[in-house]
Amino acid sequence: MTRSILILGVLLGACSRDLPPPPAADEPKPEPPPLCGKVFKDPKVRGGSGCCLDPSKGLLAIADVIAACGLPPASFLGETRDGTACRLHFQTAGGDPLQSYVMVSRPIVPAGAPAPVAPDPMLAWSWKKVPLQNAIGYRAVATATEPGLLATKHALWAGRGRRIVGLHVAKSICSESGATALLQKAIDAVP
Repeated sequence: MTRSILILGVLLGACSRDLPPPPAADEPKPEPPPLCGKVFKDPKVRGGSGCCLDPSKGLLAIADVIAACGLPPASFLGETRDGTACRLHFQTAGGDPLQSYVMVSRPIVPAGAPAPVAPDPMLAWSWKKVPLQNAIGYRAVATATEPGLLATKHALWAGRGRRIVGLHVAKSICSESGATALLQKAIDAVP
């Protein structure tokens, strides 16, 4: 009997250790990491912070932009979305990250509609052809509706059959030839 009391005492003593208190309900839970990688967070970003969405997601790789524009890898600040368009933000020397971005969009051509062979004629813009491989490409040279836009951005359009891509590239991060190379990459990435 003393032996069973001794065993019971040892068991009770072993179980009397203090357990850590349960987590408080009012402690903020850490935000889970985004599924897309790096998100550019700024409350002034049009469209809000968040991962890019289909059909524009993944058309341009960060490495492609860095290579075409000659940027250092550390200049990439993250991505945001503007509707279905995808913006890749970069930091330039003395530049505003809200204006230093590459934005790619891929409008879907509805079934039964003819395949486009030029940018939308409803845009009050003037366009000039740019050479692309296996695609039709244009660069905006003038716009009556958005004065000052083309002073800071390259606006490009490419089409291949029923697949089209629009691209805006900040002049502060990329030259005209680099922007055209990005347009080729984007149209080649469209499934």
